[in-house]
Amino acid sequence: MNGISELRTEFRRRHNMTATLQAFASMETVGIVTEDNIELSHWLGVADRRILRLVPELKSVLLDIEAWRTMILEPYKRLGPGVYMVGAFIGYDRIVGVVEGRQPMVRVFSSKPDALGRSFGQDTE
Repeated sequence: MNGISELRTEFRRRHNMTATLQAFASMETVGIVTEDNIELSHWLGVADRRILRLVPELKSVLLDIEAWRTMILEPYKRLGPGVYMVGAFIGYDRIVGVVEGRQPMVRVFSSKPDALGRSFGQDTE
């Protein structure tokens, strides 16, 4: 990502839809989706998947993110039921969002109930 578009990328959190996370470190709260709960951690921004692969002992996690966009004038792209943004747990309650190019890396679980309470009957954009 180049610096200009990276700084304009933002992510909407499900547990606080009025607040957004930017692509840079803000130390704001972000949720990590577990089997039973959503645990809170601190946001360190985003990093490209290729870079993160070089860092030993990172733990992949699913993030409590509902939608994302790369430009302030474009509409949010919603993550539908069973679709989660991937994050990397760095330790000490710190999370990095994983991106590939200008898009967040996502993981799809269509066989499990949606951990964020989204209905599988909803439209996804």
